[in-house]
Amino acid sequence: MASITYLCRRGARYYYRRRLYQRSVVNHPISVSLGTADPVEARRLVPRLSARWEMMAMQMFNRTSRGVLQAQELTRIFRAGLDEELGLAMASHFDAPDALEGNRRTLRVLEAAYRIAARLPADADSVPETIVNELTDGFSEEDRAAVVMMLRSLAPHKSAQRDAESALTAMSAPTTPRAIDDARVQLLRARAEAQARAALADHPLAASRGDPYTALLDDDVVGAIRRQPVAPSTLAPFDQTDPHRFSSATPVDSPFLTQDTRRFSEIIEDTIKMIQSAGDWDEDLDQRRRVIRSFGWITGDKRLCDYGPADALHYAQTLRKLPTEFRWGTPEAGAMSRPLKEALAEVDAMAKKTPRSDRTYNRDLTIMARFSR
Repeated sequence: MASITYLCRRGARYYYRRRLYQRSVVNHPISVSLGTADPVEARRLVPRLSARWEMMAMQMFNRTSRGVLQAQELTRIFRAGLDEELGLAMASHFDAPDALEGNRRTLRVLEAAYRIAARLPADADSVPETIVNELTDGFSEEDRAAVVMMLRSLAPHKSAQRDAESALTAMSAPTTPRAIDDARVQLLRARAEAQARAALADHPLAASRGDPYTALLDDDVVGAIRRQPVAPSTLAPFDQTDPHRFSSATPVDSPFLTQDTRRFSEIIEDTIKMIQSAGDWDEDLDQRRRVIRSFGWITGDKRLCDYGPADALHYAQTLRKLPTEFRWGTPEAGAMSRPLKEALAEVDAMAKKTPRSDRTYNRDLTIMARFSR
């Protein structure tokens, strides 16, 4: 047994013994009992322990030799914090509609509290009034007092310190004081962002994805919502009959490098077949085809390169205006064969108008979300 590296025997038991060469603890011997008196079992355990030892030594070296976090590590911290906090922030999403305004106030207060906490040192016992005033501009006195009370009673800038260290340990990232503090700030920013995004859950662009959680984790969707200068309920309806809306003299801000000039109606059937081949839709396509055609009709059957987030918003707004008594028809006969403005005028003149249920509304948006992908 003496010829086997790192293996020693004390009495009838075998031990794994190595020296730790690590800065201030150079040459410090460590012994680990193998829990056996069987020489064959001891021979089997030693190489496994050696491999584990080398891996842990490498991790310790990496964590102590680098004092700051990499951008990729900070991004992982942020995404993990956003994902976790968004689930908590959206817990009130299914509450009664009359509680909606109170929920929005709560989200706003929490967002401000987290943003202020990210500006405070981890050991701060007081909250500077200048920072509070800066990040609660436009708040009522009650909401500003709620922010201060939350910072003083819950102290998220302190509790996030422990969460940040745990997250870094799980990632095998450096746990130096600087790294922990950077991760703490990143976590607080992620939590503030989650509260801000939860307030957008009822926006038509988020609803058009079918699942608001997925939509609010998508940076592109959130960016499109925030680029709209006014609230969805105050947006003016689009005039689809305006011949100059997408004329050659009007530049179109398109996100695509290669612009597809085909009309929306030209790609409906091919796209449906593609979705079916992926196994997502069955043979019952009448309802789905009607929903897709209605999108083209409402948005003016434009060129594909001319579509943008505003069209999804316009479609969602128009759906809300159409009652259950409205009959779509087809592109050849019925409402969809005529201009949208005429159909909306007829809807306004209806004596009886039953609003579409949320389930029907969400179903149509879900169909279009799948088609848009």
